[in-house]
Amino acid sequence: MTFPTFPIEGWVYLSGYGISFAISLSLTITLIWASKNTVILKEFFERAIGLTEKRVNPFGGVAVVISFLTTLWILFATGNLNPAHRPLLLILTTGVSMMFTLGLFDDIYHLPARFKLVVQIIIALLLYTAGFQIERIGDFELGFLSFLVTLLWIIGITNAINLVDGMDGLAGGIVFLSCVTLCLVYLKRDIIEPSFLIVLLGGSILGFLIFNFPPAKIILGDTGSLPLGLLVSLITLLPLNQGFTDEIYYLIPFATLLIPITDTTFAFFRRVIKGTSPFAKDNDHFHHRLERLKFSPLKSISILFSICLFFDLTALIPAYKIDLIPKIIPIYFIFIIAIVALLVGLLKILEKRAQKSPP
Repeated sequence: MTFPTFPIEGWVYLSGYGISFAISLSLTITLIWASKNTVILKEFFERAIGLTEKRVNPFGGVAVVISFLTTLWILFATGNLNPAHRPLLLILTTGVSMMFTLGLFDDIYHLPARFKLVVQIIIALLLYTAGFQIERIGDFELGFLSFLVTLLWIIGITNAINLVDGMDGLAGGIVFLSCVTLCLVYLKRDIIEPSFLIVLLGGSILGFLIFNFPPAKIILGDTGSLPLGLLVSLITLLPLNQGFTDEIYYLIPFATLLIPITDTTFAFFRRVIKGTSPFAKDNDHFHHRLERLKFSPLKSISILFSICLFFDLTALIPAYKIDLIPKIIPIYFIFIIAIVALLVGLLKILEKRAQKSPP
């Protein structure tokens, strides 16, 4: 199934951004207040408090997800989106709602990691069947590999955002920066639906993010990070479904999400090498290492945001210089690998020096 593309007026982008931001901001403020002043949410809050080591409301994802979906359907119901968009909206809403429910139950009942993975695979299978498929990379037809590549894309990005959500403001900030970059790329290339969806997602995140920076008054929790990761994976997959199969549309998401993707990849292989479950939690993510180097949470996320912003900006070069794409992509991948290796090596050296230095 290929999702059709239709024009969307510029003012719909702006109003969608404003509505999603306003709903997210209002819901975030309400959730912060309600978790302290209502009996039911207090009970949920107390049960979910094991998610963090500090007493911070872990249901910020409720504001992000509800504001995104509500804005989407308001604009559709008021005739600002084409009726042919309905199948896409229904599939998105179903997938995100399922992942949202999984995250909510995990925040409250702390579900086993393997169970969560099984549910994620089921959701990814349903989305693949519904039409979210990667069928080719450039001129290379994936054939039977399409199924595996699509599942890896959806589950990989979903969990990358989920795993990086270990410090105030980090996951939301990285995704917001990614939204800005992806929006610029998609608008430049006249990729309509993905650019519109990414604008709504950016507004939904920003309304929440205001209260999520250190010291956070509310955090995403799995209720937010899982559906947020799913949305990013589906929105970045959508151009491929609509026939935009140039290598650039694989490169840009990879570059903008470099920190979570790299962190998750290292975490997976690190745990396998140590003989532990790849789904087990540890304290060796990038933000944990920066904490051990005595950086404050604000300084830590500033460092990681700076790295993300650097790659976001460099990713815009091939997007705006079409003639450079064939030449720049191989060099860019080598450049990314070299920078990542340098950063990881630098962290290791600084950690060893910190361990040797007297307290």
